[in-house]
Amino acid sequence: MGAATIAVAHRHSLDVPKDLTVCGFGDTPFSRSSWPELTTIREPIGEMSREAVLLLLRQTKTRRVGEQASGTSVMLNFTLVRRDSDGPAARRVAYPPLA
Repeated sequence: MGAATIAVAHRHSLDVPKDLTVCGFGDTPFSRSSWPELTTIREPIGEMSREAVLLLLRQTKTRRVGEQASGTSVMLNFTLVRRDSDGPAARRVAYPPLA
């Protein structure tokens, strides 16, 4: 989605990152093949998977003993991978709506 956003911005004569900062998620190899290279959030996929399985196991065990499973959330760290699609905040400019 981030790379597609950059492509649409270019089609509308917007300079990335001068006019628009773009940040994607996932840090896939494709993020390095866009122009400019896409700044991304690298998510801890292995940890996310492990925590999801553990939450599911806890919920299953809780229900087996006849208790109500409660909602649980887990906060994991992520990494901002800065490349070339983000820049400093610029002065506000009114652009016409994209068609």
